[in-house]
Amino acid sequence: MAHTLTAERPEHAAAIERVLSRAFGPGRYAKTSERVRERGAILEPALTRVALNDAREIVGVCRIWRAEAGAEIYFLGPLAVDPSEQAAGLGATLVRDCVAACRSSAGGGIILVGAERFFRPFGFSIVPSGRVSLPGPVDPARFLWLELRPGGLDKIHGELAAPER
Repeated sequence: MAHTLTAERPEHAAAIERVLSRAFGPGRYAKTSERVRERGAILEPALTRVALNDAREIVGVCRIWRAEAGAEIYFLGPLAVDPSEQAAGLGATLVRDCVAACRSSAGGGIILVGAERFFRPFGFSIVPSGRVSLPGPVDPARFLWLELRPGGLDKIHGELAAPER
């Protein structure tokens, strides 16, 4: 099945919530990543990608947020694909497109919580111990980042929080 990727728009909100609920269930609100979003990370709809199927229904999303940890950095997540569309590489396609959009925006880096095995092919690596923290517990093996330009992560340190406006 072919998918079309597009930037997030306000009219996508309800469909995105359906995909997130189907992919993660109610447990998604307990994740430490959710604390970052609740504490004021700013959604970047132009960098976020949604996937539409042939019927123009949203079946996947990869959101990008603006956050700060000593300097501005993008926060990727959630990444979700409707269970009916999983195992076809759509998650990887969404990540690849989001990374390209972030790189084009002249961002310095992206940080996320996720499986290293999945994100390593896109260039993500484990955040060095003690460099950045989240507002809650996180498995250090799942705390990853990607430098988008030379020196883009040099000033990143401290707790990931809302960016200064």
